[in-house]
Amino acid sequence: MTEESIPSDSVVIIDSSMLFAMGGPSNEKCQAFERYVQRQNLTGYVPQQVAEELGESPDAYVYQRDRLKAAQDTGWLQPGEIEFTLA
Repeated sequence: MTEESIPSDSVVIIDSSMLFAMGGPSNEKCQAFERYVQRQNLTGYVPQQVAEELGESPDAYVYQRDRLKAAQDTGWLQPGEIEFTLA
């Protein structure tokens, strides 16, 4: 079986289920993902809707905001916007 990976220098959209599964910055899963992202030179984007699902709103829990902030501070996660248009 071959190992599949995301090609280097790719852009990835991160959803809330992945961020919940990884846990916070001190979680081993989160740290392993960050190492992978850095090795592959990936840029992750989190849409505003996902940030809101994680509690990125004025009255939300600080833990959720800290999770997003920590990912941004390490450089692998950027705010993103998804625009849906009809062709």
